[in-house]
Amino acid sequence: MPAVSLESGRVAILGVGREGQAAREYLRSLYPDIELSLLAEADPDRALSSALSDHDRLHIGPLANAGLEQFDILVRSPGVSPYRKCIQNARAAGVRITTPSNLWFASHENEQTICITGTKGKSTTSALLAHILHSFGCRVRLAGNIGLPLLACDDRGIDWWIIELSSYQLADLEARPDISVILNLSPEHLDWHGSEQAYLNDKLRLAELAGDRPLVLNAGDTLLAELFADRESVSWFNSAGGIRAGQGGLFDANSPLPVVPPESLPGAHNLSNTAAALTVLRIIGEDISAAGRSISSFRSLPHRLEVLGEKAGIRYVNDSISSTPVATVAALETLGGQVTLLLGGLDRGLDWAPYLGRIQARLPVSIIGIPDNGSRVIREMRQAGISPPKGLHESENLPDAVELAQELTPQGGLVLLSPGAPSFPQFRDFSDRGRQFTELCGFIHEKAESFQTDKK
Repeated sequence: MPAVSLESGRVAILGVGREGQAAREYLRSLYPDIELSLLAEADPDRALSSALSDHDRLHIGPLANAGLEQFDILVRSPGVSPYRKCIQNARAAGVRITTPSNLWFASHENEQTICITGTKGKSTTSALLAHILHSFGCRVRLAGNIGLPLLACDDRGIDWWIIELSSYQLADLEARPDISVILNLSPEHLDWHGSEQAYLNDKLRLAELAGDRPLVLNAGDTLLAELFADRESVSWFNSAGGIRAGQGGLFDANSPLPVVPPESLPGAHNLSNTAAALTVLRIIGEDISAAGRSISSFRSLPHRLEVLGEKAGIRYVNDSISSTPVATVAALETLGGQVTLLLGGLDRGLDWAPYLGRIQARLPVSIIGIPDNGSRVIREMRQAGISPPKGLHESENLPDAVELAQELTPQGGLVLLSPGAPSFPQFRDFSDRGRQFTELCGFIHEKAESFQTDKK
């Protein structure tokens, strides 16, 4: 984007969360005296309010009433859907719409980037890859949808930028990643994208942006395998001739790899994530056999099948990051045993029917639904004949659900929070939900470790 457009145009930032605030600080550092409008639909945090300058104009209220057509440039935060009518109307009126990610990529054209997306596993895979490359002596920055927003990073001399990208960021991304990774695809965020097909198209934009540069795909994902069967420059993992997960371990074609994932990466899906990371290592010329030691020392991310500990003979696992039914099913299939499952959150209309057979196959001891959609999912389970030994239950809130779970779970059993839905509006975000669950279960919430992984 030409600098003169930002310097001389009427600019508004849509959304004032962490991405919007990073965009404001970035633009303010380049153009201290430009007028910036900050458009928020809810009251911002106090830190932003105290940081505003005389050239900032904060407007709070519905975007539909903000007169977006009056601006020359809109900087869309990821949480603000470009499919909203008011934004489409602004685009039709000639308003240029960009994003914080686009601003970063435009100003970092010479950086080496590895972009990773997928319906599930993208955070773990990104963090694991950063951990391995750091152990090899590379200067690494992990950013994007994980850790710091890209525009909040002022690093120099980085060997590899590992960038996790959500569908919100990919929808209108302009970038040229050096390596692109798509782990898997299943319906998600339908309320934001408007339809399942729009969601898939936005995720698949990463493959379009890859062009003729390396593209890493999961051969075990039926949709990806079908769509890209004839695509050149694809490095497949979970294929017969590639790095694959199978039989409880990792293989390079038919040869076992000396890689033993740590206890913090349980389950077949994490073996698949590890196979993806190793495939990227092979592309950039690193020794995949030497990665075993660093993989074994990797600590899982908070709120992702996070084992909290044991109290009074009951274990507790925090999988608050789970925002889709497929993630909940993966958690059940990973843990097994006598599980009391807590599920429910924002109702986006996702269909649980395709997953009920797998839940029946790994039937929990009991299932407790929490607002907003927990009651609907519980009704669907009753209609499908799912009948856990200690029943299907509905709870009014998370504290009541935890208390009930402690009564229902037998000695030696496990209480699992794997909601299969976003945290809103009951919680600020999934980490807030996970923190509250952790404390309700009687454990101390540990702050997430820094994602700054530069070699000093």
